Amino acid sequence: MGDLKIYEYKKKDVSNALVIVSFPTVGLISTIVANFLTSNMKLERIAAIVSDDFYPAAIIQDGVPTPPVRIFAGDHVCGKDGECEQIVVITSELPVKTTVFSQLADKVLEWCKKRDCKVIVTLEGINSQDPIDEDNIKVFHVFSNKKAGDYIKGFPTKALDNGMVSGLSGLLLYKANMQDYPVISLLAEAHAEFPDSRSAAKVLTLLDKMVPQIKMDPEPLLKQAKVIEEQVKKAMAQIKPMSPKELPETLPGMYS
Repeated sequence: MGDLKIYEYKKKDVSNALVIVSFPTVGLISTIVANFLTSNMKLERIAAIVSDDFYPAAIIQDGVPTPPVRIFAGDHVCGKDGECEQIVVITSELPVKTTVFSQLADKVLEWCKKRDCKVIVTLEGINSQDPIDEDNIKVFHVFSNKKAGDYIKGFPTKALDNGMVSGLSGLLLYKANMQDYPVISLLAEAHAEFPDSRSAAKVLTLLDKMVPQIKMDPEPLLKQAKVIEEQVKKAMAQIKPMSPKELPETLPGMYS
């Protein structure tokens, strides 16, 4: 297995930032949220995570080739009370092999701790056994320690007390628990058959409440839903011609 390395394009203060970790999952809600945030909030690319074990491809943005796993950040936004907040997004449109998840989780935690980030939030879509009520999409949460639990207290989400969170989110949760570092996983109901912008908008509404100094209005996401869904479909379609040996393993999920 090749070592993961972080290449920094720009030095940026990300202390006290809310770090959103977004990799493909059910309904591609995490990918939709990440794409929406990076474009609508004008986040700048500050770093990338590279590895020989990642799918060999370059993501082209505004004519610039970048590795599949990138780190974006906005500026600190401060309120009248002097409280400052910031958004960081660690994302990839392409799935990552499950054999890389443990090393990737360690690298993300190491990077966030070293830079005094406030909390990590991972985003997951979950298959619903029942038809999804699009006006009342259920979102579950799991947190790694008391600090993370206090952070999400009072939110309109349901605690997952028993079950399983797999993939990168699951590893980040238990590794952060062992290190007493705050990680929250949000798991939203989503359609597995197609990119689900409504579930993504529901998650965006929750993120908006987590950083009140920074406005993350979900309405533009709903208006742009078809365009965003088509962009995500095209990005995912490009990996279909890969041979079985090259294909990433199963996407992460959850059961309760």
